[in-house]
Amino acid sequence: MDSIAWSLRRLYCPVAKDALVLEIGSGASPYFRANVLCDAYEETQERFYAQLVHDRPTILAFGEQLPFRDRSFDFVIASHVLEHSADPERFLSEIQRVGRAGYIEVPDAFMERLTHYGFHRLEITDVDNELVIRKKKHYIQDEEVVSLFHHKARPIFPKWVAQFPFHFHVRYYWNKETGGIRYRILNPECDASWQGPRAQPTEITENSSSMAIAKRWALTVIRKLFSQNARNRAIDLMNLLQCPMCQGRAFDLKATHAICRGCQASHVVYLPRWSQKDSSATA
Repeated sequence: MDSIAWSLRRLYCPVAKDALVLEIGSGASPYFRANVLCDAYEETQERFYAQLVHDRPTILAFGEQLPFRDRSFDFVIASHVLEHSADPERFLSEIQRVGRAGYIEVPDAFMERLTHYGFHRLEITDVDNELVIRKKKHYIQDEEVVSLFHHKARPIFPKWVAQFPFHFHVRYYWNKETGGIRYRILNPECDASWQGPRAQPTEITENSSSMAIAKRWALTVIRKLFSQNARNRAIDLMNLLQCPMCQGRAFDLKATHAICRGCQASHVVYLPRWSQKDSSATA
């Protein structure tokens, strides 16, 4: 039942019906409860080139420089995105700046050490409700461990993860009222901005079994049925924005770009079913 519960976990979001929810790193499968989406890329190897979903207000930006006003959101979802950051201090500071509470999900450090994705820059585990973060010195942390893993366990490891997904991932809820995100970085001096390989011959590939395909299809249908579609279409994304460069709050919408009036910094935005005519927003 764990594998089924894991597939359905995206249905759960501990917020009120009128709460405004942001998802960072929303990618190809955003949480149905998210009202606003944010992702760094239109297309990227980091999600295996799966198509970006922008069925609600969406903006392209990095988690370390979120283009939103302070405390704009009641809840911030960051699922499978923190591990991509070379600057976890800034990432965690930003999501706490724009949100009042949230949820973080990442592969556990044990899984990360073995699978060594070339675009994951952190190993993260949780101890006593605290995130313990290690910056990776390279995409492979321990070549001997990886060699031993591939010698014996690699063929059956995906089955273990599918059967016991909660054991191989960290799920962390935080709230500013109870102290925010508790975390420590074991090696803050490490530079995790290295360039990983373009090809990943050793990484776990997406499960293509009939059951996995059925689960993904079901999640797509559920997302369309249970998202706050009418409310999301009415959200004024422009009035949630704050320029990460100059802190300006006045923006012009030019086609698919929100352009800061102060410094001309630009972000790609998607406003589903909105008028594509030029418009503007001010503080």
